Amino acid sequence: MNINKLKGKKGFTLIELLIVIAIIGILAAIAIPTYLSYVNRAKDSEATTNLGAIFTDETAFNATNSTYINAGNAAYSVAPAATATATHPFYASGTTYFVDTPPYQCVANALDTYGGYTTETAGTVTAAGTALTGAKGGFGDIGFLPKGTLYFYYLVTTTANANTAIPTGGLTAAPAAAPANGTCGAGYEAEAWSNFTGSNLQGYAVNDYTTSANLVAGTAY
Repeated sequence: MNINKLKGKKGFTLIELLIVIAIIGILAAIAIPTYLSYVNRAKDSEATTNLGAIFTDETAFNATNSTYINAGNAAYSVAPAATATATHPFYASGTTYFVDTPPYQCVANALDTYGGYTTETAGTVTAAGTALTGAKGGFGDIGFLPKGTLYFYYLVTTTANANTAIPTGGLTAAPAAAPANGTCGAGYEAEAWSNFTGSNLQGYAVNDYTTSANLVAGTAY
């Protein structure tokens, strides 16, 4: 072995290694926040997309039945205000919800359905029966049952008067409990709530005359 050749080879100095580490750190400091912002913007798009679908579904339901209906999910009634919101399925495992069959009628803001209903547990049909007080109405009736995991909690509240204005301020706490299914009215507001980081409770809303979702609480990413 030629020792002189080995002596002639040079490695990286400590300064060079520190410079490379510093450059990597700078690039990471720039790239990671940008990536997280991109991820959160993608999460935000879920709310606008699903609220658009709810708007379409409620509009179609109203065109057929001359009323809008409440829709809520008691298992996910409140989005956490202080801690980050974890992903979740639309309906919690084992919870039961109801899909009614027409015809429908709104009497004194209470929904009557004369076609009976089907109960489902975590998306699987388990039983059938006659109309049940308090089980009428809901997301199943308008056909909004998204699959997979979600980032936002959704609810729809109906009003006696159409063209209800979307709130523009004051929504700084977690939303109220999900509305009881079985209520109907001439107007509605659909809301989506989430808190990705634990410090930014977001609320998006759409109603019977606003075709695109509006940010009504928190900050958009």
